[in-house]
Amino acid sequence: MAEIKAVLADAIRAGGSTLRDYKQANGDLGSFQKEFAVYGREGEPCARPGCRGTVRRKTQGGRSTFHCPACQR
Repeated sequence: MAEIKAVLADAIRAGGSTLRDYKQANGDLGSFQKEFAVYGREGEPCARPGCRGTVRRKTQGGRSTFHCPACQR
């Protein structure tokens, strides 16, 4: 639970994630998407040191979810 809170706090400080056309109320784009480790990297090697997995994409309800099956559960 502490890890989730830490990631959310980091995302808020970075102004959120701008994937397409989202902007903050003042017009600025968020920058948290620069921290994404797997989003949009389907078929690429996992970025976690020592992991030999490959990033996969799963579509759920019309939305994509990305994960490394070797190190994420």
